[in-house]
Amino acid sequence: MKLLSGISLLFILLSTSLFANQEQSREQLAWQMIHQDALIIDNRTAKEYAQGHLTNAINIPFDLAVKQFNALEIRKNRHIVLYCRSGNRSGKALKSLSQAGYTKLHNGGGYKALISAKEKQ
Repeated sequence: MKLLSGISLLFILLSTSLFANQEQSREQLAWQMIHQDALIIDNRTAKEYAQGHLTNAINIPFDLAVKQFNALEIRKNRHIVLYCRSGNRSGKALKSLSQAGYTKLHNGGGYKALISAKEKQ
């Protein structure tokens, strides 16, 4: 089981390293991926999403991620940026999606931090 977790982590690190250098924040990396047509997933509740979200983001609460990705037939090798309020729920979604075989995932962190990073571009 530890080997499988290690392999999953390696896939995550390798997929995000294609976009990153060591000086980028996770928010900056998220915007770089978004500008390269990554799918944007908001892992907050429907109520939080309705109060404001990133343009083109799809609302999929973190605990429904694997089920909804399967239902939407999202390719397992698609570049995907996940975010929530703080990065915690998107981290949980990333973990469950990684365990389900999705390989090009990035936790963009929190909504407000992403907005702030975009304004600094």
